[in-house]
Amino acid sequence: MTFATWAYPWDLLDTGVESVAEQLLDLGITEINLATNYHTVQTYLPHNPERRTFFARSSSYFQPGEMYGDLEPVPNERMGDDDWLAVIDRELADTEVSLNSWTVGCHNSRLGMSRPEYALRNAFGDPLVFGLCPSRSAVQEYLLALLADLDDRAAFERIELETFNYFYGTGYGWHHDKFHARLGALGEFLFGVCFCDDCRANARQTGVDADAVAETVRSTVDAISAGEFPHDVDVGGWFREHPEVGAYIDVRINTLTDLYRRLAAVVEDAELGAYVGMKGVENSWMHGLDLRALSDSLDYVTVMAYRETREETVDCLQLTRELVDLPVHVGVLPAHPYVHDEATVGDIVDGLVENDTDRVSFYNYGLLPERNLDWIGSSLATHR
Repeated sequence: MTFATWAYPWDLLDTGVESVAEQLLDLGITEINLATNYHTVQTYLPHNPERRTFFARSSSYFQPGEMYGDLEPVPNERMGDDDWLAVIDRELADTEVSLNSWTVGCHNSRLGMSRPEYALRNAFGDPLVFGLCPSRSAVQEYLLALLADLDDRAAFERIELETFNYFYGTGYGWHHDKFHARLGALGEFLFGVCFCDDCRANARQTGVDADAVAETVRSTVDAISAGEFPHDVDVGGWFREHPEVGAYIDVRINTLTDLYRRLAAVVEDAELGAYVGMKGVENSWMHGLDLRALSDSLDYVTVMAYRETREETVDCLQLTRELVDLPVHVGVLPAHPYVHDEATVGDIVDGLVENDTDRVSFYNYGLLPERNLDWIGSSLATHR
């Protein structure tokens, strides 16, 4: 069984790459999932020797190659002319810790704001600039070039995909987002369904009336907002009553299934995995993902099982196994707001080991207090 941790480049460089590698090996961790292309973020860094916080706009942490088209990654301003990925790759080469690419795709507010024509566009005509739409050919070209670029430039064991899909409804939080209407699960999802020109054209090619679907979506969101329709309506039941909207959503699933086949074809030197379960693995369809259909394109999935107990974590693992025909890795957050004591970390790890999990990744080296890192070390001591 293998253990990994997600990490930001600034934490490795501030602490010293080789020092971090030694610390991780002492804990029992042998892989780093490094943020190489990442969304806008502020991080609180409890044990970083140089700083306690880091602000970053959506950025790459490498200098992009020449293969991009209308969209390309924007190197982080703090990096200057340096290439943090190249430095980390070089300094890890002499250690026993392997390097993976933690790769964010469509969640890119910098590109969404500068090129809103490529952002998701909801039924009201608003560009949702937190997410690029993977129906757009320029976005697909960008994602394919990004993976080809990363595959060429570093000795990655794995390339792992985050938000290479239709980014969920209202997003995962904006810089001061204001929602004071109770939209509920259905309203939040429908608010973010994309109706850009390409999404509409794809639907029309299958006989779906995209304009009628957009009108249904608008009227439903407005009715929920006005309190004229229950915010807690059963999502599945609503879709059974509105099959034309379901057919529109199915077109997105077909688009992503084809895109993932193309993504897999450009990755030659690493295993390809994807993160699932951000809104519950059973709701992957909301992101346009048919997990079983992706089994031909991926080597594994990592389910984000951020849970409070062993039982909940193992249940998440088992549910994912029912939905995919692939090895299932597990992501664990051994800290606030889910876990607050050493015994629970150990219990969760024991449960995953006993259920034959191939690999566990801990979120996140730089965000965890030192005591939480120690909890990980204690939990892994009997499983090395």
